[in-house]
Amino acid sequence: MDGLTYTLGELPQIRELLSVLEQNNLQQQKEEVQALVGYIDSMEDKLSQMMDEMKEMRLEMGKLHDKGIRAQCAQLVTAAEGKIQQVKGMVSVTKANLVSSAGRMVQTFQEKGRAALRHTVQALRISSVLSRMEHGFSHASQAMEHCAGKLDVIREELHQAGSHMKSAGRTLAGKDARQAQELEADKGALAKLRNLFTSCGKTFSDMERGAGQLAEKVSGEKSSVKSELRGLRSSHTEKHRQATNKEQAR
Repeated sequence: MDGLTYTLGELPQIRELLSVLEQNNLQQQKEEVQALVGYIDSMEDKLSQMMDEMKEMRLEMGKLHDKGIRAQCAQLVTAAEGKIQQVKGMVSVTKANLVSSAGRMVQTFQEKGRAALRHTVQALRISSVLSRMEHGFSHASQAMEHCAGKLDVIREELHQAGSHMKSAGRTLAGKDARQAQELEADKGALAKLRNLFTSCGKTFSDMERGAGQLAEKVSGEKSSVKSELRGLRSSHTEKHRQATNKEQAR
């Protein structure tokens, strides 16, 4: 699982910190740490599953007969895998930092007492950590949408070329050319790859939303500004999708 092989909630440093917070009646601080720990741990399986699906899809794309299409699909899969690895790296660093901080916080409590412990938990800036993760997930979601859009162009070009070939064949055979059929969105290996890009994009979008909501809950801030930012990102994604559709129509 590439560096994400441990569960935060089971580590002695985290368990000891939560125990110390509870013993000192720092319930809010304990809940904030638990929230961050639980959220980070929940990312592991999702990211590993995405990478496994990409590896399986790479093998399937390797079976395509057209070398040009095969190479283009391989490039898109490589880009998607790179984005997933980038997010995994972000989560891995966050986990490592939290473990290190937990050990220091317990040591600080042992040396300086409850007041110092409260201060060190505040210094974690949990809402800021979650906000950075939210930003990373947003970029990953947009990257997957971009891959899906590029693949749509490839699929449409391939479909149009196939239609022209069929029309030419019918003409040579003395038959009337048939009207070009619409591209069936849910059929073929390329459609499967597109669905995977779209699925990963949705998962990243869900991660983004979850991080944002948890950051708002921890910080106690109103969600209006963050909601507006998410709305702007959604608008950007929709504009990109419309631009892709126009490119296909040309």
